[in-house]
Amino acid sequence: MDGFEQIATARPRTGAFRVLTPELLAETYLTPKPVEFDWVENLQDEAFPWNASMQVAPVETGQAVADALRTLAQATSTLSPEEIDLSKLDQSTRIFKHVEALRELWRRAPAALPRDFQIFAHILNCSAQDALEALPLTSETACAHASPIARQVHQKILDHHGLADTACRETWAKRRADLVQGASEPSSLGRVQRGLIGGPATTGELDSSLSFYAVRDVAEEAQLAAGIAQRHIDAGAAASDIALLIPDEAEYFGHLAQAFRSLGIPISGLPELPEKRDIAGETLLHLLVCLQRPAPAMALASLYISPLMPWAPDIGRQLAREVMEGRYEPYLAKALSGRSKQFYQLLRAPVAQTPSGILGALEKIGPLLNKADEFKADISAFRSKLSPVRSALVGARSIDWPTLYRLAAPATPTPEASERFVEGVSIFTETALPWRSARHLIAMGMSGYRWPRAVTTSPLFLDGEIRLLQAKTGLQVETRGDVMARRMERIRRQLLSARESLSVIRPVLSSDGVRQPCSPAVALMARTISKNTKVVEDANTLFHDLRSTPPAQWPCEHEQASPRTPAPPLPMGGVIKLERDLLLHRVTKDDHMRPQSPSRLETLLVSPLAWCLSEFSAEPILWAPDSLNIMLAGTLAHEILEHLFEKESPLPAQNQIEAQVPELLAQAIRRHAPFMQRAIWSVERLGLERDILKAAIAWRDTMDKLGASVVDNEILLHGEGLGIRLRGRADCLLQLPDGSLLIVDHKKSGTRARRDRLDAGWDLQLGLYRSMLQSPEELTPSLEEALKGNPKIGVAYHLINDQGVLLEGLSLPPGIVTIIDGQISAQAMRTLSDRLSEVRTGKVRLNSVNDRDFFKKTAKLTPYALTASPLIERFMLEGGPAHGDAKGGE
Repeated sequence: MDGFEQIATARPRTGAFRVLTPELLAETYLTPKPVEFDWVENLQDEAFPWNASMQVAPVETGQAVADALRTLAQATSTLSPEEIDLSKLDQSTRIFKHVEALRELWRRAPAALPRDFQIFAHILNCSAQDALEALPLTSETACAHASPIARQVHQKILDHHGLADTACRETWAKRRADLVQGASEPSSLGRVQRGLIGGPATTGELDSSLSFYAVRDVAEEAQLAAGIAQRHIDAGAAASDIALLIPDEAEYFGHLAQAFRSLGIPISGLPELPEKRDIAGETLLHLLVCLQRPAPAMALASLYISPLMPWAPDIGRQLAREVMEGRYEPYLAKALSGRSKQFYQLLRAPVAQTPSGILGALEKIGPLLNKADEFKADISAFRSKLSPVRSALVGARSIDWPTLYRLAAPATPTPEASERFVEGVSIFTETALPWRSARHLIAMGMSGYRWPRAVTTSPLFLDGEIRLLQAKTGLQVETRGDVMARRMERIRRQLLSARESLSVIRPVLSSDGVRQPCSPAVALMARTISKNTKVVEDANTLFHDLRSTPPAQWPCEHEQASPRTPAPPLPMGGVIKLERDLLLHRVTKDDHMRPQSPSRLETLLVSPLAWCLSEFSAEPILWAPDSLNIMLAGTLAHEILEHLFEKESPLPAQNQIEAQVPELLAQAIRRHAPFMQRAIWSVERLGLERDILKAAIAWRDTMDKLGASVVDNEILLHGEGLGIRLRGRADCLLQLPDGSLLIVDHKKSGTRARRDRLDAGWDLQLGLYRSMLQSPEELTPSLEEALKGNPKIGVAYHLINDQGVLLEGLSLPPGIVTIIDGQISAQAMRTLSDRLSEVRTGKVRLNSVNDRDFFKKTAKLTPYALTASPLIERFMLEGGPAHGDAKGGE
């Protein structure tokens, strides 16, 4: 029943009160069970004005029509479509067509009405003798804010059962009066309660009855609420004197349960969250997303770690880790066997994007899921959820992916109502009225879109159309303004439940880390508060940020949490000693030091801690949607240039390059970035194709002018340098007419930044490539032939973004490439040598807070290693020399 005054019935013998709910009415009048109603199926009629929307967004359109039908039905007093007289409406108007369509839908399918309205419709057609028990009411009149149908049902019950005796009605009225009595007028709380909405508000200085606190997030909010409740209890209040007004959001339920349980404070009426999620629905949904090619990386990773997979959890985690690192064909997949191998091969094999193709894949994959006894119920649920998906695919001409996703979607965890008891802290949720008053009320979640939540615009009813409908039909259909007014009145009545104090708490950050303003209700509170005789204009100034407030001024007791063993301070000089050769942590099968790659050594150069975490496989892997970053763009460009300029082949003509680049890019995308095959990535594909084409033509001209031939591409180099074994993969090795060699690295970047790094002597990669080629461990036949006669070896960067070429180590005719004179790797090699000496003895040098600026401004490189893990910044040293300058100090 809607409205703000609860309708109650008193048992004739005991005098016990019960709120008149649809469930109680259904039991008393033996209402038939509701008929299942499929909105998507019933709204397919082409005559309906929303038919076009149904073809695009069937679920969303169905929900919009259901909401509109409820709005229309609650404005009637008989719950009959025939009550709606549209004779005075212009039949060409949008509002006529929508209301007429809703009325026709209502006639065809009464089951389209919400469950509570079906109950009301049944009762309106019943007599008093149909009731199983008497339901004498405690109020003769319905709430003034109730809808027409709610008032009609109230009158019907009154006609059937009459009023409870005078003593019961007086007792109930006294109980209800306590809920709207509020605080004394002179207090800040009293002024808020009476001036929140309506006319001019009475203002006054803020007193102790009203307080405002800002915290970081919902977790801190729950802890503060528990602390405030404990402070009230310590001051002599009972737990039942305290109430919490909370948003109707599941995350609040879990955090509050934990926070209050930790203090031993009982909570009355807190909804309970289900202990188990819908694993079957999650697995089926992720499986369908993966079968819709190309499969997103996050969907694959989510599927790999599902408990229903036919492999051990640690294998699933490793598969997920690899795919989120960009390997769509994980190394670990090669070691799978049996059912695990079958499942993986079916999942990653090409699947015809037809109904029969998807259905065939599902039928083969389903039997391979985890057969462990503990997951029998989940497998059974998976089969049940698969059945409607199968029905949607059998005989279909095309795949309706949105419908399949809707059928497979995991059930949303629905909190279950818990029993209320007298002794606990009361819980009031935002969509309900308080069930008892409290001395102290703690209002939570006063941020962002809550209190009150915004009223969405109906796609079927605009406010102007609703006012026209009211004028022409007499139906009091609610406008958005009516809904907002009712929500504001609900907030006012919720605040009236507090008699002595109100603590308002707002989380500054939402659950996804976005900063949020205070809620509109707080702004209305602010108009009753004055500072130095002036009304507070900025509600944000009312809040005390708990993190910047001295603990002595907190509204609760505090305790400094400390670990059992205090963490040692960061070492003087910033060096951690592990007393072992860290280069020997990763070893080959014959217990030799594994080779280091240039990228790993650049990490060591910038941050030994980041390098150490990588060596121990302790760096985090970020789960994020697929994206085109500079690393992936470089990988795609490298592969195209490799195929365009093959070893021992003549240079392609420009028209050949223009013809081949689109197909080569498509092949590279299928291999390294399948997500880019989707239409949404078309702009990025075209832009990347344009950049690569321009760079390839310019590179072809450069090679032609140099007279260079390709010795090999993607050369795996093994060698020694700086006293360690090295391993790397150079993009290209060219041989010039005089026999000299040129190692080329293609970079998806511009010339200026790379030139600055080379001039500063901080380029590491090319210097290491040259070291490996000068002291090789292994040689391919083509490399062995090229190195005969001890040729000069130069190194070069080919910058794809602006087609520049930076070369060092060879003398060439001017005007072809940019020659760099000087030691391009001197500074980097010197610092790297120091770092290697340290890690050999187990020393890990921590970074300084000055390192980021040093590497950007002095070394002219982007210090990616500093963002490799949150631990890097956590253990940075304050002050001191920049990392590249640091010497000694332990």
